[in-house]
Amino acid sequence: MDRMTDRWRTAAPATFVVAVLVAVLVGACSAPSGGGTGTTTTTGGGPTTTTPGGGSTTTSLPGGSVTPTLVSGRLHTCSLRPDGTVRCWGNNSFGQLGNGTTTSSSLPVVVQGLAGVKAVAAGGYHTCALRGDGTVACWGDNADGQLGDGSQTSSNVPVVAYNLSGVTSLAVGGSHTCAVKATGNVSCWGDNFSGQLGTGSNSSAPTPRSVASLTGVASVAAGDAHTCALLTSGGVSCWGDNINGQLGRGTFDNANVAGPVTGLATATSIVTGAGFSCANRTVGVPVCWGENLYGQLGNGAVLPPPPVAGDPPPPPLKESTPQLVVGIVGVAAIGRGADHACAITTGGFGWCWGRNDGAQLGASTTGSSSTPVSVVGMTGFNQITGGEWHSCAMRSNGTAVCWGQNTYGQLGTGNTLSSQTPTPVVGL
Repeated sequence: MDRMTDRWRTAAPATFVVAVLVAVLVGACSAPSGGGTGTTTTTGGGPTTTTPGGGSTTTSLPGGSVTPTLVSGRLHTCSLRPDGTVRCWGNNSFGQLGNGTTTSSSLPVVVQGLAGVKAVAAGGYHTCALRGDGTVACWGDNADGQLGDGSQTSSNVPVVAYNLSGVTSLAVGGSHTCAVKATGNVSCWGDNFSGQLGTGSNSSAPTPRSVASLTGVASVAAGDAHTCALLTSGGVSCWGDNINGQLGRGTFDNANVAGPVTGLATATSIVTGAGFSCANRTVGVPVCWGENLYGQLGNGAVLPPPPVAGDPPPPPLKESTPQLVVGIVGVAAIGRGADHACAITTGGFGWCWGRNDGAQLGASTTGSSSTPVSVVGMTGFNQITGGEWHSCAMRSNGTAVCWGQNTYGQLGTGNTLSSQTPTPVVGL
């Protein structure tokens, strides 16, 4: 397990052991759509693209306002508002809320100095926004240069990524960031320990670098230490960490250049979790690949019993090619957490699968599930996203609900009380 995956795998606080995220902005759509964060656009001749969990595409409403969207980092959540401002809540230890402090907040706070924002994306401990002029501003942890300003100094207010323009969508991973440009090319920056920048080397970069040999990209999604791109053709290409098969190439070898996911040609959206990836398809049935220890592939695999101190390591549960998510159809949008995934189906119903020790599946339980389970009482939603131990969903009017662990106020309810079922975010 590489060092970035270790960051996501930090044990849940003892206060919530029983009772956590692009993209990724979660896909927002009314028709089949995608790994890190996003709103919906349609590319002529290509797929409708959304990029939950870490990616973003831009959509404008009449009158110049933008579609409200929702995105989760590891322990914080952010929302792009219709007026082009951004509000964030939850953990703020690295300034990832962007309000000029490092104080966590259980209520949404306004990110300083941002206006005219078109999209937002969040990852491990940092957040980025696509501005109206096609430039990118980021804030939060910068130990690996993931803010893109040429430094390794964290910032609790937005700083502008160096020499980057013409951006159309974003993806934010564990400690790296990627942007799609109007040309269909991709630039990435930050940590590159596993080749997640796709430059052909493993050298980290504090400023944007071009992803090698990759064109025709509609959107991107960034996981802990891997990245995937949705192509306008409907194919998917991935690179970076592959210890769990999350690149979908039929191997478990890391790769620092982009390569196609095996047998996937009709993707409409993509998301990437800590060690897995998923894509929705034109038929409205997703596929997932990579780590499956908690059932995050949704393929009905038999899961090992919950670990007990002194137990031997569990068997390796992972798949290096796309696996069908069972028991769910009519999927309009997908979203990812660290070790769980979620979907919105026709009618706005919510479904989640995977890890659940923080009740991040929203099913009034804390048992993991390798098949989708219904989120309690959730209808009329069009976006869904998740962090490490929490999940959130949004309606088209910009109101939102969250559930799961709430140690840092990441549910946005004005307190730090965890919830096994959806609870309204205050002040949106």
